[in-house]
Amino acid sequence: MGPEQSRSGYGLTLEAQRPELNLLVVAAVVLVFGFLVTFHEFGHYLLAKLNGVRVLEFNVGFGAPLIQKTWGETTYGIRSIPLGGYVRLAGMDDGETGPRSFTQKPVWRRLTIIVAGSFANLILPIAIFFAIYVLQSGGPVTVQELVLGAPAQRAGVQVGDQLVAINGHPINSVYDLRDQVNASGGNPVVLKFGPPGKPAYNIAIDPIRQGDRWLIGVSPSGGAIDPVHGIGDAAHQDWQFIGATLGGFAMLVSGAIPGGLGGSCGPSGPIGIVRATAEAASAGWLNLLFFAAFLSVNLGILNLLPLPALDGGRLAFLVIEGVRRRPIDPLKEQRVHYAGLIVLLAFVVFVSYNDIVRLGTPFGSLLSQCGG
Repeated sequence: MGPEQSRSGYGLTLEAQRPELNLLVVAAVVLVFGFLVTFHEFGHYLLAKLNGVRVLEFNVGFGAPLIQKTWGETTYGIRSIPLGGYVRLAGMDDGETGPRSFTQKPVWRRLTIIVAGSFANLILPIAIFFAIYVLQSGGPVTVQELVLGAPAQRAGVQVGDQLVAINGHPINSVYDLRDQVNASGGNPVVLKFGPPGKPAYNIAIDPIRQGDRWLIGVSPSGGAIDPVHGIGDAAHQDWQFIGATLGGFAMLVSGAIPGGLGGSCGPSGPIGIVRATAEAASAGWLNLLFFAAFLSVNLGILNLLPLPALDGGRLAFLVIEGVRRRPIDPLKEQRVHYAGLIVLLAFVVFVSYNDIVRLGTPFGSLLSQCGG
């Protein structure tokens, strides 16, 4: 990952081709879905424990149990369908009213438990991006990618070149390059580079401004690990993903999506998401990790929408309870969630039909058409 120009600034790199489905790709899809949903449920689990709510079960997967073990008051299990997981809390749906049940805790404690799942998904990309940075560190700093038509490419820099120094300062980490270019304020920088094992030479490059940064269009990898810069850059990329996802939801609500809900740029359902994950897996582990981060942010924000049957629906009822200062009739709330679940399932059927219609167009092409 190159912090001088990270992938988050140019979108995911998904080739406009159909994925080659093989055992590894299928396993990657299952692992991504299973891990993201399980991590979401772990957020609920952790905050429930911290708030003194009795956790009855924590399961990885759905369906028939394969392995089950009880530690303390909680039964942990691995189930036969590895596409997610769930946590069961005392008092959430079973009517228990003991002192350690969910319903007996103050509203603010229940709010933290409900929000924790989405919060876990929203911060997970920080760990993913930092892990990518660490995995790509080590050895000399080299050019991983070039932005077409950017100053570095026009100056003759090529993918694979070793970056030796900039303005006389050694490039020991990928952040040395970014910091020196950004500190230039747009003035020419002298970059020393060359093919590995061959003499390096100096060339002056004029940076260009993008947002609040000066860039030359190089995505470097390798070098020493800088944890402070690495974590900060990972958090910045996560924030960019969250902003882009919120923008997408805003377009969905306002009707600004090109072609409408049923068009080529409309929302994807389970079929489309599985296909996109398979394409990312086919394009390599780096693309898969970036897509997992993108999917995690979407999952976190989607679950916070104030819709019945989602975490956001339960959150809305808790807010109403806090304002009214008395609980809502559990039976009435349950009926609203059931009605919302029916509407949600109908919407899933609708977007799944759109996914089937769009199967002939690779997901990478759809991203390009819709400005992704």
